[in-house]
This record gives sequence, structure tokens and C-alpha cells, in this order.
Amino acid sequence: MLSCLQREQRISLTSEHSFSKTGNIKVWRQKYFKVVYIIPVLVLILLFGYLYWQTLYAVNTFTYTRMTMDTFVEIRFQAQGKRAAEEIRDEVFAEIERLENMFSRSVETSDVVAVNNSAGLRPVAVSPEVFFVTEQALRYAELSKGAFDPTVAPLTDLWGFFSDKDSRVPEPGEIESILQLVDYRLVEIDPKNQTIYLPKRGMGLELGGIAKGFIVDQALETFLNAGIEHAYVNAGDIGLLGTRPDGEPWRIGLRNPRDQRDIIAILPLANAAVDTSGDYERAFVEEGINYHHILDPETGMPARGLASVTVTAKTTMEADVLSTAAFVLGPEKGLALIEELPGAEGVFVTPEFEITITSGLEDKIEMLVQQD
Repeated sequence: MLSCLQREQRISLTSEHSFSKTGNIKVWRQKYFKVVYIIPVLVLILLFGYLYWQTLYAVNTFTYTRMTMDTFVEIRFQAQGKRAAEEIRDEVFAEIERLENMFSRSVETSDVVAVNNSAGLRPVAVSPEVFFVTEQALRYAELSKGAFDPTVAPLTDLWGFFSDKDSRVPEPGEIESILQLVDYRLVEIDPKNQTIYLPKRGMGLELGGIAKGFIVDQALETFLNAGIEHAYVNAGDIGLLGTRPDGEPWRIGLRNPRDQRDIIAILPLANAAVDTSGDYERAFVEEGINYHHILDPETGMPARGLASVTVTAKTTMEADVLSTAAFVLGPEKGLALIEELPGAEGVFVTPEFEITITSGLEDKIEMLVQQD
């Protein structure tokens, strides 16, 4: 009987031990599968968290493009996170659009339109920005001996380069008549009252050849005020704040005026501006002759002698106005003008593809084509 009892106890202990091992295996398997499933979930959570942090807070380079000033404007800058970048982007584009609404001849409420509508009638009080740019435009007109003239609006309208109408070659008599309205020396400005007056009915300001550069400069100033140290603004006129984020100069390619897909040179620049005037933009061909929008204020006809002029300067406004003036002056006089101005340099390309470089660029420019 004792033997039977002992056998039952042994059976009972064995059963309990077997049950305990089986239970432990089940528990271990449950824990294993939980860990197997939890680790990938944790990895995904950490990954998404890192990406979210990168998006909102990490320092990155951001690029945005918007259609404004009748062109695509690209801005590129480094900021701490997407949220901060978008706030800065909105500030920069808001400033660009604010100024465009002052200068544009296609905005009925602009200061320039008000001045033009009052030509021959009365002086018009304008914003400090429009007064400053007009004052500078007259200064560069004098400096270039009229090669740059901010009163060419009636002439460009006659050709139809900036209107909804098709461009055309005007009759000689039409040009001669309109030229009576083109003369920067007639413009009257009053610094005390901040007014501009065009004394002849039909006169008109066209500040596009200087105002766009000024607006790019103000965009760079907006970046600077936001604490940005490296920025690039391209509105056709290119303004550069500081160096690239890696400390190297920005590398600006100069296009071949006869093949826009081809780069003929590279300019390494920092804290500078660059602008190109060429005979290939806003142009049309009639009877085999190319007519472009860079008009000589003296003749009323498109300026000849150059295919393109690229000017670098300390400000985008200066690069903008000087590229136009140098293009109108031609290869010799244009080169002389740029050479005499401190901080300005230029690259001149003739229709025969002869390239001339100002002395200050000779050791800096990287030519990608052979020069004769």
C-alpha cells in the first residue's frame, strides 16, 4: 500500500513537472513573438520620428520656385527645418510681390503706372523704393551717356515687346516720332516731396532694366533679416548672399547665346550678383533678321554688335543696369564702361562668338570653350 502511494506521488510529481515545462515553453514563445513584432514597430516609430525631426528641425538646403515678375523666380537657402524654411520662403516672396506691385507697368495700381498716366499733367508722389530706383536709373543713364535710358517705355510699346500684341518692326517715321518722348534728361525728380514728373504727354518710365535687380537685392536683404547667411535668388538676374553652405563659392554658368543648353564658362562668386543681357530673349525674326528687345535709345532700333553681355557686380541692381548699358554701347565702349567701375566685371560675346573678358575676371573665370 505504501508502495502504491509512493508510485502515485511520483506520477503526480512527474505530471506537474511536465505541465510546468510545457507552460514555460508556451510563455517563452508568447514573449518571443511579442519581441519579434515589437522590435520592427519600434524601429519604424524611431525612423518616422527621426524623419519628422529632420523635416521640422534639422538644418537642410531648401529650394522653391514661383512665377512672379513675369518669370520663374528660384530661391535657394539653408534653414533649420521645413517649417522655418516655409516661413522664410513666404516672407521673401511676399517682399518680391510687394515691390513688383510698385514697379510693374502691367499693374494698374503701381507707382510707375501712376507716373506714366500723369505725364505732361502733374508730378506724382511715389514710394521711397520707386523714388530711389528712379534716382539710380537717372544716375546710370548719365554715366552711360544715355545707353541706358529709363524713359524708353513708349519705344518698347511701339515694338510690342512687353505687350499682349504681336511684336512688329515699326516704320521709320513711327520710330522718329516716338524718339521725341525718349530722353532721361527731361525727367524731373523732387527729393523733398518724393515726386517724379514726366513733362511731355506720352512719355513713360520703364524701370524693368534696373528694378528687377533692386527687387532681388531686397529679397537677399529679407533673407539676411531672417538670420540666413547663405542664399541664392535667380529671377533672370542672380543675387548671391554669402558663399554656398559648404563654404565654397557659388558656381554660376554662363550660357552660350546661340545654344542655351551649352555652358561656355563658369564664374565662382560669393556675396555678389550677376546678370546677362542677350539678343535671344524677347526676340522675333522677320525676313531673316533677328529683332530683340534691347533697344538703342538713340536710334530706336535693337542694339547691334553683341550677342550677350554678362556683368558681375556688388549688387544685383548694378549688374542689371550695367549689362543693359554695356550691351547697347557695344563691345568697345561697353568694355570701357565696365572696366572703369570698381567692383564690376564683364564677359562680352559677339555674334561671331568672339569672347572678351574684363581684366578682373581673367584669373577667376573658368572657360569651357576655346578662345581664338
